[in-house]
Amino acid sequence: MFFVASGFATVITVNNPSFETLPATGLPIGCGADCFFSESDSGIPGWEIAPGSVVRTGQFQPGTQDGNLTFFNSLSEGITSAYTNGGTIFQTVLPAVQDGQIYTLTVDLGHRNDIPSFDSSADLLVGGPGGQVFMATGTPPPLGGWSTFTARFVGTDANEGEPITIQLIGSPPQGNFDNVSLTSVPVPEPSSMLLLGSGVLGLAQVIRRKLM
Repeated sequence: MFFVASGFATVITVNNPSFETLPATGLPIGCGADCFFSESDSGIPGWEIAPGSVVRTGQFQPGTQDGNLTFFNSLSEGITSAYTNGGTIFQTVLPAVQDGQIYTLTVDLGHRNDIPSFDSSADLLVGGPGGQVFMATGTPPPLGGWSTFTARFVGTDANEGEPITIQLIGSPPQGNFDNVSLTSVPVPEPSSMLLLGSGVLGLAQVIRRKLM
């Protein structure tokens, strides 16, 4: 049963996945002890901000690395995250959809200490505007913390060659995002699944004999 793995996951490049690369202007606005953020006119390297998003969309260093716990108790990766007070941060990745691949998005969503509501979400958009949307699901994070949300879809002949876009969405008062990852792995072949099932059955029989 240990020789029927469907294949190793391929890591798809996501530019600036943890938002540690800052805009040329840095994070020019202060927000307390070792706390800084940018707004939409600075942009987010590697990402785009959807038209209609509010001005306060950008990158955020809450200062947790230096003991400032006003906004978060920690960050899931590095010292910088992304945020929007209302809008969408997005990135279209390469390659486009390939038939027979399972795509998995993971992204950490945050819940600020000073905001009672949790207003972050993420998804995969396949096919561009008006295409299929695959929402990321997960357990809402605790106050001041982060939780990993996951979205999956299977590439088929029908959507092969279509673009894949990661979307990070926030509603007022704010959505917070960190540690974005996208991978793909081949769909298991039917013969592999049959072998895997046979292997599990055989292992169960061995265990049963040992217990008798």
